[in-house]
Amino acid sequence: MAADSDESANNGDFCAWLKNKPGTLYKNTDNPYIQEVSFFGRLHLQYANVNGDDINGNSFSQDFDTVRRFRIGTKIKFLNHFTLQARANMAADSRHNPAAALRNRTFRFQRNWDQIRLSYSRKNVVGFDKVTASYGRHNIGVGAEARMSSKKIKTVERTALSNKIFDNRYTGFLLSLDKGDWSGIVGFLSLDATNGVGKWTHGEAIYLLSEHELNLGTLSFDLFYNLDTNRVIGTSGYDEVGVGYKWAATVSYVTNIGDWNLLTQAVYGDNGGVDYRGAASKNRTGNFYGIIIMPSTFIIEDKLEFVTRYSYQGSTEDRGIRVNSRYTRANHNGNVNGGRGDSHHSIYAGLNWYLCDHNAKFMVGLEYETLDTPNAGGTKNEADTTTFWAAYRMYF
Repeated sequence: MAADSDESANNGDFCAWLKNKPGTLYKNTDNPYIQEVSFFGRLHLQYANVNGDDINGNSFSQDFDTVRRFRIGTKIKFLNHFTLQARANMAADSRHNPAAALRNRTFRFQRNWDQIRLSYSRKNVVGFDKVTASYGRHNIGVGAEARMSSKKIKTVERTALSNKIFDNRYTGFLLSLDKGDWSGIVGFLSLDATNGVGKWTHGEAIYLLSEHELNLGTLSFDLFYNLDTNRVIGTSGYDEVGVGYKWAATVSYVTNIGDWNLLTQAVYGDNGGVDYRGAASKNRTGNFYGIIIMPSTFIIEDKLEFVTRYSYQGSTEDRGIRVNSRYTRANHNGNVNGGRGDSHHSIYAGLNWYLCDHNAKFMVGLEYETLDTPNAGGTKNEADTTTFWAAYRMYF
């Protein structure tokens, strides 16, 4: 039976229409061959004003408007157990890039697919409630904040700490297991940087996730381990996808306390040694670590949400951590040591107005950051920035 996409079926209610999967072209669970054909998309627009003081004591200020995400995808369920899903990036906006030659905004198929994967699912397999095996290009999120979809994140941007350990797409095999209150993922990934489904000639990595539903919340453990750290990063044939570290582990806990939702996350990892990063990047080696604390509550039930977040990241070397490219180290003519340092604090507070739940919402926020940059060559050892954020998010 084909899906009814007539707005009149939802009494003219745009939100009801949006939530009712308007991209479902066909759905019939009784058909033994094809059960569903649908397409979906998301559009994320944002504005930011960033100002601060750089490592030379000079002030800077800049405005940015960004097409953060524009993606179109399709999903086909067939033969009762298979799902083929592909999601393409339809816009690229790098006008915040410090390199003038790279500042542009384009609307077209970008060829760097967000995801392309084929999965097979069965219930009640060898003692598990559900088993899903998938192969293709996956979006791997390390830690609870990173695993929260960009459709549902509560802040305009994730923390720099999350983006340090989650900033790529990987071709590979994922095995997902569910049993009672526990779920887990075992992943074997290629580091080939192909924009679609990659090859297996450029090193490998392992991803593990264990998630437990407890009485008072969800406890999870993530591990991403780069198996290919015996050659200098960027060397042809090695670490092509640019993992940027040897390994990273996280423990996360998400719970409700009264009317508040609370996400806490701790991260520890190893940037890798000079054999991986190169002798010239010795001050980017060593260990890194950090925490994320994000409480949120609804001021108006299901409509207006208050969110605040504190994050800290540090490292044992002078340039072992880095701030986000949006927008502390963007093209604002401030010298922030390339965003690299050994200690970074960030405080965010914002409001989210849900027009149609997460399907359509407005977000505003204010974020203060301070980055310690020892031996950066400036007149002081830190850079401080304040960013005002505004965003519109929509998906169907």
